[in-house]
Amino acid sequence: MNLILFETTADATRLASGDPRAVHIREVLRMRPGDVLFVGAVNGPRGKATILSDDAAGLRLDVAWEPVIEPPRPFHILVGLPRPQTARDLLREGAAFGIAALHFFTAEKGEPSYAHSSLWQTGEWQQRLRDGAAQAFATSVPAVAHHATLAACIQNLDTDAPPAAPRLALDVYEAGAPLSQLAPAAGPVVLALGPERGWSPDERAQLRAARFTLAHLGSRVLRVETALVAALSVLLARRGEF
Repeated sequence: MNLILFETTADATRLASGDPRAVHIREVLRMRPGDVLFVGAVNGPRGKATILSDDAAGLRLDVAWEPVIEPPRPFHILVGLPRPQTARDLLREGAAFGIAALHFFTAEKGEPSYAHSSLWQTGEWQQRLRDGAAQAFATSVPAVAHHATLAACIQNLDTDAPPAAPRLALDVYEAGAPLSQLAPAAGPVVLALGPERGWSPDERAQLRAARFTLAHLGSRVLRVETALVAALSVLLARRGEF
């Protein structure tokens, strides 16, 4: 990891000896008292921490926080709830790209049992988000929401995302133009990704009725996690960031 994340700035003064982050600092980074490392607070500032001591009680740190907090990118991603391993990838990569929110919904062609996996029943999903942010040397962690259907997910968009944001949905079969032509060059955007088995005809109708324009990433059918990375890369390229 490129950044040691804490829940709050106040938490960044001490790490218990057995904390995985302390173990990482000692055994992977091989740092000792007097060394300086980068830290951050979830959805807060980054800073430089000096290791003051390392003993049986753990690591004691002194942190100088940066004055500016980098905001998340204004991307709201809708995605049909996938199998747990794919969801892990989406959580990690979404956080690494700095998106604002991930909205999962149970798709008509999806598997409802995925919602009951250990990923969601424990705190593992939150750790995946933190892993992605730490890898990206960032502190912003996406908001995550779950919805029973695509219709429920769309209904919540009016409160969860800017109402005037362009709405795009990836669809390799019926889209009339590539994402690179339809993506906005600035501002927020809502992007919907189909489930692993694709959109149903009824879901396509719901998307069109809710102002979504279908876009594609070429003629090949991509895995959901690959499509997310490719789509976010296109969005950032349109904004001149890539």
